[in-house]
Amino acid sequence: MKQLLKMRTKLNLLILIFFVFSSIQAQKKNVNTKPYPYGNPVIKHMYTADASPHVMPDGRVWMVTSVDSDKGGGYSTMHCYHTFSSADMVNWTDHGEILNIWDVIGSDKEPAGEDWALWAPDMVYYEGKYYLYFPVRIVFTEHGYAEGTRKTNAYTAVAVSDAPDKKFKVINPRIEGTKGIDPAVFVDDDGQKYLYYGNHFGAKLNDNMTELDGEPVHMEVDDKNFMEAIWMNKRDGKYYVSYHAHYGKPVDPENPDDPNRLKSLLDYGLSDNPLGPFKHLGTMNYELGVNVNEGPKYPGRNYVPWRLTQSNHGGIVEYHGKEYLFYHTSALSSWRQDEFKAEGTWTQRSVCVDELKYNTDGTIIPVQQTIKGVDKVIIDQPFEIILSKKQIRLNDKSQVISFQNIDLGTGYYYFGLEAQKVKQPFKVEIRLDKPDVLLIGTAMVKENGIAETLLLNAKDKRDVYLKIISDSELTGSAIQQIRFFAGSPKTVSK
Repeated sequence: MKQLLKMRTKLNLLILIFFVFSSIQAQKKNVNTKPYPYGNPVIKHMYTADASPHVMPDGRVWMVTSVDSDKGGGYSTMHCYHTFSSADMVNWTDHGEILNIWDVIGSDKEPAGEDWALWAPDMVYYEGKYYLYFPVRIVFTEHGYAEGTRKTNAYTAVAVSDAPDKKFKVINPRIEGTKGIDPAVFVDDDGQKYLYYGNHFGAKLNDNMTELDGEPVHMEVDDKNFMEAIWMNKRDGKYYVSYHAHYGKPVDPENPDDPNRLKSLLDYGLSDNPLGPFKHLGTMNYELGVNVNEGPKYPGRNYVPWRLTQSNHGGIVEYHGKEYLFYHTSALSSWRQDEFKAEGTWTQRSVCVDELKYNTDGTIIPVQQTIKGVDKVIIDQPFEIILSKKQIRLNDKSQVISFQNIDLGTGYYYFGLEAQKVKQPFKVEIRLDKPDVLLIGTAMVKENGIAETLLLNAKDKRDVYLKIISDSELTGSAIQQIRFFAGSPKTVSK
């Protein structure tokens, strides 16, 4: 019994030391200026978190990220967003700050008794504009910051810009009906847009991009384990929802894999419907640093230093034949503070990218986290394919225009056309192989001018069918300059 008590006392002492050590670590300065020696994380000159990746109309992968303060201070010091882009998934350009807390508040100071922060955002392109969805998170300081007593408010706002590398302007400071953090946007192949947020809520998004279209749905998504950081992607007609699961802390240095501690995992579920219900299928990303066998080791241990800091947050993008998981770790913090001699600060995170793979049955193989990062993507195809420049007159409510044997290569991510003499809105379904088979996108033609849409799974050599659908006769209307684009990345000026 005495031996057992001694063991328990020792364990409690270790946990206490870990808490104190973690507190000290949070105040450490980033004094090491040597170049970070590995490929992951991908952003090395500042702290970035909560990456939301999408292929944009320039054919590049863009991500908008939260920013952790270089001076520390925790999640309440997250006050701005940056955008980054890449043409090859390895080399990333920092396009600078696009929004900060003062743009949101409309003043250079916070309201009395309130501590504002900007947490995990998402950004999407629609009809020539870029829309930024972000959570405003307010702590009412009179109640303190402790988890059990603090009082908070959180909701989603939206800002807009003409370009993803320019400042965004807030156009709706609070989307009615939203509550909670971590918004994510998904555009389906039928053209419908969805906003996800908070404690697994989902809702259709209005075409004005600033309001919900109908009541939000509290989706059936693993209530027991769901914590935050919802994300949606689609593959082979199935909807994959992923999220950060509840976890226990601290991570015991003596037993980081303790089976009795809830793990900081990215789990996922599957559904035939973008609003669920979703069947929980397992884990997409293990705790940070798990199974990372190469690289530095925590002194006296067989794991990487950042294994002891946990904050999992995922975003997924497909780019020219492969899918990639974006997540964050404290590896850069560990390097900049102590050259990997300690774990770094868990609120000074940095975006990492590794490949996401699937089993033949569609289930996800848990991501192999690496410090090397992914291989460079090399793309050898034109930026755009012009299907037709000539004017094609429309007549009936429904008609099909076909193009045979079109080489879509490793992927084209957008479709566009020009419309003339449009009297009533209509839609154009883009399908492959047969007129009623594989839907890859839907362009909504509302008026004269350019209509564009995001595409899903537009690749390989295929027959292309444009299915015109209208509620009224289209006699007199016409389309031209029909094209696929964003098939290879454009260069950027900085």
